[in-house]
Amino acid sequence: MSDHREGTAPPTLFSLGVSTSLHSKVVSRSRSNLLRTSAILWSTLLLAAGLLWLDFGSVSEVAVGPGGLVNLSQAAELGHDHPNGLSLLDAQLSITSLTPLQFLIDHLNSNLTFLTPLHGEQTPLGTANSSNLQAVLSAGVAAYRYLGLPIQTTHGLLVRDILPHSPARGIVYLGDLITKVNGLRVSNLLNFEAALTSRPRSPTVTLMLEREGPRAARPERRLVRVPFNEGKLGIVITTASFYELPRTLKLQIPRALDGSEGLAEALAIIESSRHLHIPHPLALGAIGIVKPDGEIQPVFGITQRVAAMRAGHLRYVLVPSVQRQSAQQASHGTVDVIGVTFLSQAVREVERLGTEMTPKEVVR
Repeated sequence: MSDHREGTAPPTLFSLGVSTSLHSKVVSRSRSNLLRTSAILWSTLLLAAGLLWLDFGSVSEVAVGPGGLVNLSQAAELGHDHPNGLSLLDAQLSITSLTPLQFLIDHLNSNLTFLTPLHGEQTPLGTANSSNLQAVLSAGVAAYRYLGLPIQTTHGLLVRDILPHSPARGIVYLGDLITKVNGLRVSNLLNFEAALTSRPRSPTVTLMLEREGPRAARPERRLVRVPFNEGKLGIVITTASFYELPRTLKLQIPRALDGSEGLAEALAIIESSRHLHIPHPLALGAIGIVKPDGEIQPVFGITQRVAAMRAGHLRYVLVPSVQRQSAQQASHGTVDVIGVTFLSQAVREVERLGTEMTPKEVVR
């Protein structure tokens, strides 16, 4: 006879049910703890990776920030004692690649600007140095012309590169200036092509070159013949000019100065020849690219340069006329921004400032 009553479960089945429920709760709790631990671990790893990327990663932009001021008043020497009446200050710029964190922070800084690198590559400092050298030489030519010194100019096509299988390799060299092709003068790509095709087909082409020798005072003139295979010379050329200066020019430009564009150097050359008359010491900033004909062209980073000069407590700054408005905004009203279009105008402005200032107004 059984003690089992209707409506009640057997003790063995009830115990089994309780045991199964407890086991499910334990498994569920362990699984939840494992998921929580795994989520914390992955979140920590992702956060660490994100911080490393923000601090050490790189974005496809570079920052151009204001550096220090460099006094170029002693940069030029034309064989005369320097008057020392003018302090010409040029703003040095620092060019650095951006980490993502710097990108986020620096975009909130109005004193910085961003440049998109050419061809997806970061801008190398060497590029700034080479363009700086060309700007300084161009400014030197403009200063000589302002002084009325005769400059002999030779126009032609500069050899920038020679292709690997070029028939000109070993005959034409980098830096050669091509002035004639088959006896015809050339100064641009159009008349170069016309000179190549102006006479019947020939297996060679005759080039007149100006080539700088290691010890020559001026480039040597050479006549060479180059195989003309299928109408290709295999050289990369660009328009250029050679300027023969009548007097020795010595420029001592600091190697670290990557931001110099030429205006300060041109004014220093003119002052060193005693063609600037400044009764009181004058300190001012000078920003601008000076073409050989004296025209002053705009520069990149105008706001950064003015910001550096503002931080250096300069009162006056000369800038290209087309960038005067941007420079005024960057000056915050603490710097007198003067726009100039030609080197001669810049000289007149410097003389005017030197005449109008009193000793009490001199910038230290």
